[in-house]
Amino acid sequence: MKPDIGMAAQTTANQAFEAAVHTNMGRLIALARAMLGTRIRDAKQAEDIVQDALLNLFRHRHEYDWSDGGWPLMAKAVARNVISCRRRKVGQSLDVDPAAYENLQMDNDPVEAAITAETARRFRGLIEALPDSWRQAMVLREQQGMGYREIAQMLNASEAQIKTWLHRARRHLMQAWRNQPEAKRPSQIGKVIS
Repeated sequence: MKPDIGMAAQTTANQAFEAAVHTNMGRLIALARAMLGTRIRDAKQAEDIVQDALLNLFRHRHEYDWSDGGWPLMAKAVARNVISCRRRKVGQSLDVDPAAYENLQMDNDPVEAAITAETARRFRGLIEALPDSWRQAMVLREQQGMGYREIAQMLNASEAQIKTWLHRARRHLMQAWRNQPEAKRPSQIGKVIS
């Protein structure tokens, strides 16, 4: 049996959940897109994955502590959904979200902004081409800042395997980046992924 939850506690949980969704929705969709990787025309798939994760959280919203704004819990739920989706071979890829370039902290110079956007677009293309396990591990580590143990649990792999995937992904990206014509390397991978 479920414990009896007071009306005030339910209202507080509802309000906290609603505020967390409102605050984090854009970031959650960007996370799903980054983890899914390669481009497709159906950009709604990331939204569907996020919605499914949020629906599951909503069902148990009164059991969670929302005092931190909900981002860690919601990000993990979305990441798990993406991984589950990949395992079922659903959702091959998504378009890159142009709004994600906001995290690049571009100067007000339009020429510099265009160069930075092009650099980010090229680097994202290289990230999208990584094998699923490498890309997912990289997004969880670089963008979400998760530890090796936590990533290993989410991807159902050992910590050693996660470290290997990350090493290979980084090595592959840097080699592929060196082969890019007239490309400037972004200073922080996490900012380009987000």
